[in-house]
Amino acid sequence: MTLKIKDIKVVGYERLIHATNETTKLDCVIAIHNTKLGPALGGVRSWEYRSFEDQKNDALRLSEAMTLKNSVCGINFGGGKASINLSNTKKTPELYQSYAEVVEVLNGKYLTAGDVNTFKEDLIQCSKVSKYVYGINVETSGPTSKGLFFAMKATNNFVINNDDLKDIHVAISGVGKVGGKLAKLLVEAGVRITAASINLELIKELKKEIKIMEVSPENLYKTNCDIISPCALGGVINTSNRNQLKCKGIVGAANNQLDNSETGEWLLKNNIVYSPDYLVNSGGVIAIASEINETENLLEKQLEKIGDRLKLVLTESKKNNESTDSVAKRIAWDRINGSEANEV
Repeated sequence: MTLKIKDIKVVGYERLIHATNETTKLDCVIAIHNTKLGPALGGVRSWEYRSFEDQKNDALRLSEAMTLKNSVCGINFGGGKASINLSNTKKTPELYQSYAEVVEVLNGKYLTAGDVNTFKEDLIQCSKVSKYVYGINVETSGPTSKGLFFAMKATNNFVINNDDLKDIHVAISGVGKVGGKLAKLLVEAGVRITAASINLELIKELKKEIKIMEVSPENLYKTNCDIISPCALGGVINTSNRNQLKCKGIVGAANNQLDNSETGEWLLKNNIVYSPDYLVNSGGVIAIASEINETENLLEKQLEKIGDRLKLVLTESKKNNESTDSVAKRIAWDRINGSEANEV
């Protein structure tokens, strides 16, 4: 097999590599952003990218987000991410085995796991070649939804001084693995649910299990509710729809929910509490960290701590009249630069 690895220098990143293999049609980018707290931990995204630039920028953006997420949620791992371009090939066992060759060459500096369109069967192929593959035995949607549930309790408590979610109204955009599980947890707690999905089949299935009100995806963000929960695409709270928001808080699983930091400032000025996505959706990576550290028995406590960590962010945001996004980033960087690493 003809594996080729090329280093690309990018300011602010420890390492960026472009790896190709003509035999297996591998075309992957691995970005290692920061490893001050420990090895870079982040998934591999399998996607049809239109250009190398798009693929590279996705890995760069996501690896930096993992640095922030892994720090602010209290685990001792740095930030990294990989992207495999599927535009000229199909998923095969050989493709993922050759990707794992690259991971193995990095010798533990980057630990890989699943991500968008990278599934358990793909990770199993990776594990045949590299020992730095995690998340095979961890179903991350459960811990992610549980972490979001604790974050909603903390947000509700911050807004109305009550962490009992009974009778509040939550609007969820996207009811896939995480959004669907979250909806069930919330209904159990007495929450009224409005939901939207581009996949009507998912809504139909969920309606068989719990009582929900259904709206179209374009109307979800206009819902008069207590909390909006974006659990699908990123960039959904933006300059074009933020004036339509009729909620008190935003707590969701989607990555990069705000289009830019200015929207974070706007939410602050308009008294809408934005609970930073990379903190509240960190249950999945916390679960993988507990697998790596063999501390699965402590997982529930660590998920509960998401609510405690969020409370600190929200309190500091109010005290300093500063966006929650800025506060969370500062807390993450303070931990990295101070290397106040405590085992989770």
